[in-house]
Amino acid sequence: MMKRGLLLAGIVLVAWLFLRNSSEKPEVAQGRAHLAELRRSGLLEGERSTVTLGPIRRIVPVATRWSAASEPFWWAELLGSGGSAGYLAWREGERPELLDFTLEGLVAIETPYAQAVGGVPAIQQFALKGPDGAWVASGCVPTAAASLIAYWSNRGTFDWQADDSHEGLVRRIRDRLPMTIVHDEEGFTSGRMALAGCFPGALAVGLRQDADQYRIPVRLELAPFATGLLARELAAGQPTLVSCEVLLPRDPRLSWGHEVVAVGWAEVAGAHFVGIIDNYHQPRVAGTIRWIQAERCSSLLLVQPVK
Repeated sequence: MMKRGLLLAGIVLVAWLFLRNSSEKPEVAQGRAHLAELRRSGLLEGERSTVTLGPIRRIVPVATRWSAASEPFWWAELLGSGGSAGYLAWREGERPELLDFTLEGLVAIETPYAQAVGGVPAIQQFALKGPDGAWVASGCVPTAAASLIAYWSNRGTFDWQADDSHEGLVRRIRDRLPMTIVHDEEGFTSGRMALAGCFPGALAVGLRQDADQYRIPVRLELAPFATGLLARELAAGQPTLVSCEVLLPRDPRLSWGHEVVAVGWAEVAGAHFVGIIDNYHQPRVAGTIRWIQAERCSSLLLVQPVK
């Protein structure tokens, strides 16, 4: 009788598991599959090994002055022992490829499938007064450049930062650039301030002027984006600047052109990703790397110390 009861209990358990798995929503199953691929790439180890899926929502992108409306995608919050553990974003449909993700606390890595250089100061954009007295963002271009200058200065390679604070360094580089001020009509900053930007070619000129003034021996080269070139720079311990198009984590319906420091590369399920320090996304753990599809990157500005 006891054996029969155990047998029945086993059958009920198997049936329950089958029903549970068969009733799992497709987006949940896909999110779990992406987490499994991240584990296989060595990105979910140590404290991140317990990361699980949190709330999942469907995002419908909207058109902006800089990007057309694209196909809907899924956005999942990640949860860990310390609370928020990052996010995942992936395409909807028959090819649900991974688009974008962060894993809180992942600030450097070295595996056969991923490499990332740590130690780049995660300087964030801030508001300042524009020529007309209105608030305007410091801008991703000078902010990213300041992070890279501070990185080399902190390593003792040369004191390019001089006596400036991080904010002072952003302002110093910004003053050398032909910044364009654009009113925020789409809500990138929730209407709190205008946007500011310039092209990577102008940044290369501005950095050259700044390096010459401070007598810093540095080689600057603007090149089309290539995964192999980025990997070679990082293998030499040289983060670089990258121009890209990214989702806005605060409101992923929006995407925009962005300048950031590229600190890593990764291969996940055969796809290539670039690890960046995003100067308009404040993670829970400072220095946490954001990973975006390599195809979203357009150019690299190599900043190489000359010994």
